[in-house]
Amino acid sequence: MRYLNFDLEAFQPKQTEAADHFSVRVASSPVGEQRIAEAEKVRLPLSVRQGIGALQRRQLSLAEMIDLGEKLGEALFPPRVRSFLTTSLNLLGDDEGLRIRLRPDTYGLAELPWEYVYLPLSSVPTKSRGPEGFLALNRRVSLVRYESQEGALVPIDAGVSPLRLVALLASPDDPSYEKLDLARERKSIEQALADLPVIHPDFYLDATVDTLLGALVRPAHIFHFAGHGEFKGDMGDRYGSQEGVGAVILVDDHGHAEPFSAQKLAINLTGRSVRLAVLTACEVGQRDAANAWAGVVTALTHAGIPAVVGMQFRIRDTNALAFSRAFYRALAAGQPIDAAVADGRFAIFNRGDEDERDWGVPVLYLRAEDGVLFPQERKPGAFGPPASQQSFIRSIGRQPGAVDKRTLREVINRAFSTGDLDILCSDIQENLRQNGIELQVNLDVVGGDNKPLQVLNLIEYLDRRGYLAYLEKAVREARPGII
Repeated sequence: MRYLNFDLEAFQPKQTEAADHFSVRVASSPVGEQRIAEAEKVRLPLSVRQGIGALQRRQLSLAEMIDLGEKLGEALFPPRVRSFLTTSLNLLGDDEGLRIRLRPDTYGLAELPWEYVYLPLSSVPTKSRGPEGFLALNRRVSLVRYESQEGALVPIDAGVSPLRLVALLASPDDPSYEKLDLARERKSIEQALADLPVIHPDFYLDATVDTLLGALVRPAHIFHFAGHGEFKGDMGDRYGSQEGVGAVILVDDHGHAEPFSAQKLAINLTGRSVRLAVLTACEVGQRDAANAWAGVVTALTHAGIPAVVGMQFRIRDTNALAFSRAFYRALAAGQPIDAAVADGRFAIFNRGDEDERDWGVPVLYLRAEDGVLFPQERKPGAFGPPASQQSFIRSIGRQPGAVDKRTLREVINRAFSTGDLDILCSDIQENLRQNGIELQVNLDVVGGDNKPLQVLNLIEYLDRRGYLAYLEKAVREARPGII
């Protein structure tokens, strides 16, 4: 399945006595986008916070989860945004899905459990509502957290085989932590990959800090941690008021618990070729509203790992096992990361009762543009820019792929001011018009509240439409010899 991107921005939160308010807009989609001025103002009553607390404690029935999901859905998909979503879904081909990339501008908005968004089917009576309205249980919809960062992503080279999976398993002998069946976790991963030589797993039991270092002596493409995680902090009355520190729990030389902070784990994984991190520990998806490095998942995202899967609430051991088995089976079969997460969710959903909420616990943070983490070797001539862009490329006298998006982004961030970006957009739009292409190109359309984000959005906006060469031409003309 190929997923098309649907970028959804949530920004400008404001708090009142009765509710939290913020704005939402479609930054890009298969059917267009909304200007900043067209963003819709929405509200979340403070009672939603209480519902999230009950969800976390497993105190909600299916009907109550649906009620909570509808409130989240009304906020994230107000009427005009929902119209974009419906139209985009209706345009999908048989082998296409829609990747909804949530781009919140504050940690407070990011920490909400959007995986439980529920959009009711109009033809279903209220009293007959079932789980089919949860977006996360629709395999053609992928709901991911997408955070644009200035740091470089881990390079993704095609044709690497076999991929090395480093699996650290740790269940300390400590009364404060439940004993986990990590032998079953290992068996699940081994069974999922048994007939798929593209991924080679290396397992490290009773993992210590020294074990982590030893496992990373050789490059690792996938990092998996199974065990306990923790997030120590205080939950305030408002969204974004939670502050604390996240960690994974390793074992010390005596088998006792040894918390290993999110920041330390991120630093250790940096520069190790890791493209995917999977954390089937509890609470590793939580984050500090004031410090992105405190939450384990976001710490790894900020370290440049293209995809990170973590758990935002406590998850039952048996459900974590079911998720891992289905997830790796789909990933090894060549499915996009989105589809692999969806299969993991269904593995939990299919085995639980109707009030089970663990299918919504996994959170996917994705920075890879197309969700393809492990591309295959490209055959000469098999891929390339659209025909319209190939013609334009020939007209400016260069070969396709001479300048990649990462280099282009770095050059623009370094050599152009925000005012220069406005002029650059005007030049691109005029060049497009001269070639018979009517497309709005300006900073309001591409969105972003700072220059690095605007540059990233501009590159993605033009690349999705096959017009990236026009941006490169404008940069070359504005700064001769810079690339």
